[in-house]
Amino acid sequence: MQPFRNYCQQLFFYTSESSYYQAYIACQYVQQIGSARALGDLDSQVQADNSTGWSQFYLNIFPHLNLMISKGQSGNAPAYVGISKTLMAYNLGLLTTSWENIPYSQADQKNFAPAYDTQQSVYTAIQKLLDEGIIELQKNTGTKPGADDLIYAGDLAKWTKFAYTLKARFALHLSVKNSQQAAQAALDAVQKGFASNADDFELMYNTKNLSPWYSRVALANTTGNITITHSATFIDLMNGKGGTVVDPRLPKLATLRKSQTEYLGVNPGTGAGASVDFTTGSWSSNINSPIEMVTYSEAKAIEAEARFILNGGTVTSKGTTAPGYDAYLEIIKANMKNVGVSDADMIAYTSNARINVGAANLTLSQILAEKNKAMFLIGDIWTDFRRYDYLNMPVPANLNVDLQGKFIQRFNYPTSETTRNSDVAKQNIKPLNEKMWMFTK
Repeated sequence: MQPFRNYCQQLFFYTSESSYYQAYIACQYVQQIGSARALGDLDSQVQADNSTGWSQFYLNIFPHLNLMISKGQSGNAPAYVGISKTLMAYNLGLLTTSWENIPYSQADQKNFAPAYDTQQSVYTAIQKLLDEGIIELQKNTGTKPGADDLIYAGDLAKWTKFAYTLKARFALHLSVKNSQQAAQAALDAVQKGFASNADDFELMYNTKNLSPWYSRVALANTTGNITITHSATFIDLMNGKGGTVVDPRLPKLATLRKSQTEYLGVNPGTGAGASVDFTTGSWSSNINSPIEMVTYSEAKAIEAEARFILNGGTVTSKGTTAPGYDAYLEIIKANMKNVGVSDADMIAYTSNARINVGAANLTLSQILAEKNKAMFLIGDIWTDFRRYDYLNMPVPANLNVDLQGKFIQRFNYPTSETTRNSDVAKQNIKPLNEKMWMFTK
């Protein structure tokens, strides 16, 4: 079983790396972070192909997961089958939310020109994988993971909660298609999902295996080779500007540069204006920082939005149910506990009248703002921005002219794909500003 266990460990690192590569681009598109060295970079919504993330999936993740599923089925290891199917669903979500149509049903079959599956069929496959994964995880027989499970140490109940939380995430992704149906499906699933921060799907790093936000961003900053930093749009959500409330998470997530006293992010599309950096002391970029992929805070945000929609809520309306309001407050509390905010500061923030508005006055914008903060550096937040037409996001300076005044909707297919599988890839290429299937009625 040793090679089997080695595959399992490798898959967690491959999946974490893919999550990082997506987030590095997507979180610039939504102005959580931005270029600190050049104008007209990714935070101006310049096209990106994320070729490394694409290759990571098709060369490493996909074949290894298929091998794990096959070995698990033949070797009486349903736990490994369930984990593999759940990981496959997660990674397919990364792919289709980034590129829309992708090779899936014909991939990994020694076919060098696989057809692309439509996004609609990929979402169907994702939910099927999760349903099948849950069944396998609940069998509780055969060979089970232990230390080789770098996420949950063999706790299959947590894997099951993760699968249900993914079902909720991917159900809510389709809210534009049918908001009531998506919200109900998300709510049904999320109530079987994460129950605390201890359930978070994240990979912990250490001094031997370094977090990419630490090794590739924070360490570079210490030598003056600054690449990205926090965006003004994100920092202004937290620094009290524009009528917002000073958020006690701010000094945890961003570090003031030497001699600076005011928290300012880089102005999107300019490369200028920042007084903050990622450092080796910041919560997200220190030597022990995890790569967060799906969290309890996100689960509560899914619940809050789903209950808001089912209560008749829209972008322009107010009001939710008591459970929906509790879920909104729990987004904040859970994330603050996660990043180390004191109880006193957490109570002060959630008691502030601008935050504690009451169920009757809660808006979708408030739910999404708190979700945005709680999902800092989690690339799936890009899906939320696109679902709501980049609600409340300012147009960056030097906006990519190819977008014709609109916001970006997709990654480019990598050159490796348009070269090797050119005929098929070209059939699926769409303009960068064209909405994906999931964001259209």
